[in-house]
Amino acid sequence: MGNLIQKFYKQSLNNAVSMKNISWLYSLEGRGSVLGLDRVRHLLDKLGNPHENLTCIHVAGTNGKGSVCAILSSILKHSGFKVGMYTSPHLKRFTERFQLNSREILEEDVESLIQRVRPFVTDQTFFEVATAMAFLYFAGQDVDFLVLEVGLGGRLDATNVINPLVSIITNISLEHTQVLGETEEQIAYEKAGIIKQNVPVVTLAAGKPLRIIKKIAAQNNSELFIPKYRRKDGTFDINSYKGLGLSLKGDFQMDNASLAITALKVLKNNGYEVSSDSIKQGLQKAYWPGRMEFIGKNILVDCAHNPDAVSALKKEIEKVRKNYAKVISVVGIMKDKDKETMVRHISSFSDYMIFTRPKISRASMPEELASYTAVKREIVYDVKKALKKAKRLAYPDDLIVVTGSVYTVGEVG
Repeated sequence: MGNLIQKFYKQSLNNAVSMKNISWLYSLEGRGSVLGLDRVRHLLDKLGNPHENLTCIHVAGTNGKGSVCAILSSILKHSGFKVGMYTSPHLKRFTERFQLNSREILEEDVESLIQRVRPFVTDQTFFEVATAMAFLYFAGQDVDFLVLEVGLGGRLDATNVINPLVSIITNISLEHTQVLGETEEQIAYEKAGIIKQNVPVVTLAAGKPLRIIKKIAAQNNSELFIPKYRRKDGTFDINSYKGLGLSLKGDFQMDNASLAITALKVLKNNGYEVSSDSIKQGLQKAYWPGRMEFIGKNILVDCAHNPDAVSALKKEIEKVRKNYAKVISVVGIMKDKDKETMVRHISSFSDYMIFTRPKISRASMPEELASYTAVKREIVYDVKKALKKAKRLAYPDDLIVVTGSVYTVGEVG
């Protein structure tokens, strides 16, 4: 826990009160991830139900949630709105989870929120307390919109106490099967639990999951929107918008941008105007770190944390593979993932692999990950040391890829 606290407070390590409060907050991680709405509702009621005063956009799905939140927030900000964004987990700092017009919350504001919330906490989990803090913070900031990402699943997630203007379900694939169900249909049911009565829903889910979403949307009299767009020379066309460019790298980000733009159509139906110039500017300025991001000339980091996300990364690497002599991959994956499939995908574009383990109890042992590939490999337990080893091995015309988990990427530099 010590490293986590130090990453939280860079300037306040000598402040005993701050250390005591943040230590308390992180101690709640020991309660694990327990789904259900009763605990968070009880806490919010004690705090005056701040979420009831917020205009929300709710984002669920297997992959792309954070990117959709970032794109939507950027467009709305460039339209002149005051926009809050609540996402999880964080990459490097807890303060990343709370952003106001793309600026992280101040550490002293987090301190104040902890002091306000702590007296009312009983059996709530870390995420439930953090979510209550988010509602309290953004209500106090009088934001025009709060764009918030589901933590896990949807139906029983702590964020699902809101009644949003629009619900977004990015896509559905197998993940967290021990909690959400072993089939895509079961997972779709859980994620579609964010659909509210008469609230429109936007999704790019397909196949059986889409049928589940359609059924639940119909039961709630919720209009369903499925974005349709056309890619062209690195740009895309959607609705009346032509030749849209995007700062975020990877063709899969066009899916996420199409979800955001379609959600804006719903907002327009509610009287919120967003100009085409704001859309173009917001797309060009959107930033979501750790996703297909070069942090050096030949060092690419991507938080791909499940088979579908790694498959998307593989497609992007294949496009540029001819530009590099070798690919050296630094890989750390969580225990609850389909590790073998993920390693197989990463192996397909790697010439050498370094398996590592981020400093979190959920992380897989590197030895297990290494057993899933025949690619030449080694084990370096510390993520930073693993990257240093990759740098020593790499020539100027090689590519280093760091992937497998948000937590792995978060420990790089």
